[in-house]
Amino acid sequence: MIHVSNKKVREILEEIHEKMCQKTEDRENEKSDIILENRILNVLCLNFDYGPTKCAIAVNEKYGGDLDADQIITVFRNRKIANPVERKELLEWADEVAQLFARAISGDRAGYDRFEKKRKENALKSGRHHKMQERVAAIMIYAKYPELDLWGDAEKLQVLGSTMAKYFFYDMADAVANGYGFPMFESKKKRAAAEAQEKSMSYEQALRRMEQLEGTLERTNAMLKEMQDEFEEQIETSKVQELAEFFSKLNSEKYGCILDELLAVRKGVDLLQRERFQLPVEINGLLIMVKKLTQFVRDSHIDPIMKVNSKRRVKVSDIEFCNYEGTPFQNAEDEKNVIVVSPGWIYRDKEVQISRPKVREEQ
Repeated sequence: MIHVSNKKVREILEEIHEKMCQKTEDRENEKSDIILENRILNVLCLNFDYGPTKCAIAVNEKYGGDLDADQIITVFRNRKIANPVERKELLEWADEVAQLFARAISGDRAGYDRFEKKRKENALKSGRHHKMQERVAAIMIYAKYPELDLWGDAEKLQVLGSTMAKYFFYDMADAVANGYGFPMFESKKKRAAAEAQEKSMSYEQALRRMEQLEGTLERTNAMLKEMQDEFEEQIETSKVQELAEFFSKLNSEKYGCILDELLAVRKGVDLLQRERFQLPVEINGLLIMVKKLTQFVRDSHIDPIMKVNSKRRVKVSDIEFCNYEGTPFQNAEDEKNVIVVSPGWIYRDKEVQISRPKVREEQ
């Protein structure tokens, strides 16, 4: 536990709160998908091993709503945390960073030095830097130490995307350094220049101020570039979501499950042609339309997930992401014979599920 009644700790938290207010100004109408992502991350910060289903249940219980596992999987994929091993590595790294931050904000110099070292490391054991690691670290700190949230900053943090959360995390580190006079991170060039000659105290103060301003400028420029990159990524993600929603509606029951019907008609026509059945000339136009529509679906990289009419013997875990019709499973080991009624559809490029496969129990 962090003693927030300590005068120095409170001063640091006040500086952090000021930075949060600056970053959340005019962001009350931030996109709901960013808020959802941060809520999911908040749940994961306290439950490293949660999969999509448990995560959906926990988010619904904590924040309300009716999320399902498919929506959680979509977020996982969009934010590059779908791999459960890498997701846990990211959370474990953030957990260690949060523990070291707790030591640093309490004035522990050794803890601060380890915090500075750890926060600059790549979170994944493969040596790869994860785009969200600073965002997760900031969320982890408030999740692990709720006593720090004196002015509702944990809730404000929910509106920050990866770039803004990253620079807020930097602000948190700077506030600790400022509060205790710990050395901030400096480039080798600046450090060598500072050590090359001895100057008067006033000159040293001016030099430090200049370096701080240069550092602020560099950080601002970097933040603007990353925000532009993040904006372009969000545009690309929106395009994928719009495409997925279009085909999802196309295959909904409201519109007669057009993708399923298109697949069935195409297979039926192919079968008739293989049997050399002479189709009436009057329906040639219809066949051409079916062929063109099928080509459009393929060119859009929309593929079926399962094979229609295929038979399987499954457990409940095998059909977790299917629509199942039949008697309830008695336990996790109970097995049933099912037939695939609807194949389900997926956007191949981004592995985004358009619609779930539908299976029916065979009696």
